Amino acid sequence: MLGLGLRRQTAPILLEHKDRPGFVMCATISLAEAHFPELEGWIRVLGAPSLDTLRQKAEEAERRGVPYEGLAYGLETSSATPRQEWQDLVASTEKARAIADEYGKLLVMGPGFRLMSENPDRYPEMAALADMWVLQTQRLQVDPPGEVYRDSVQRVVDQIRAGNAGIAVWAQITLLPDREPSAEEWLAYRQSIVDLVDGTFIGVYTWNAAGEEQLVATIDEILAAPSGEKE
Repeated sequence: MLGLGLRRQTAPILLEHKDRPGFVMCATISLAEAHFPELEGWIRVLGAPSLDTLRQKAEEAERRGVPYEGLAYGLETSSATPRQEWQDLVASTEKARAIADEYGKLLVMGPGFRLMSENPDRYPEMAALADMWVLQTQRLQVDPPGEVYRDSVQRVVDQIRAGNAGIAVWAQITLLPDREPSAEEWLAYRQSIVDLVDGTFIGVYTWNAAGEEQLVATIDEILAAPSGEKE
């Protein structure tokens, strides 16, 4: 299965491929309200970088009748996440779990890779509280597709599943700003790990480094490609 963020640039592509259900994440309620109803059958998720915004989005989605399946908590060491949240990862995950339970939604964890690389012992405890985990692999993409990248991803997947054997793990493979967007390279990364994860998510590091048209064309090519063996 494939995943992609819903934003202005990607909405037409998602709708074009809506007959191949996957995982879609959105940070904007208005976009979710407009397009989530058209993506029935997908795992539709609202994302937020802090507990306050996670609750606010859940409240607003309920008020506006937005259909969705999960809430994604993407805490990172940035100004968008309060310091106290990333300083106590397990307690923050427990609070996110409580919010998801209150609204009857899946909890999707998508913490920053650097943050987790500094706290690898927290993977099992956090995973035990979650339904899904989006593993950001962009820092592992310094290595080309192949065994080294695969081994690095597998180490983290094993840490996550040590705390929750049944958790759905998705790997975010990112179109990076230091190279030309390439569907061929992205698909090669996916093929390296397809049997290790439950799905792969198309990440876009920035929409400013390459032209929008080139990024959109690359994403469209990825979505149109045959799925990997496990996915």
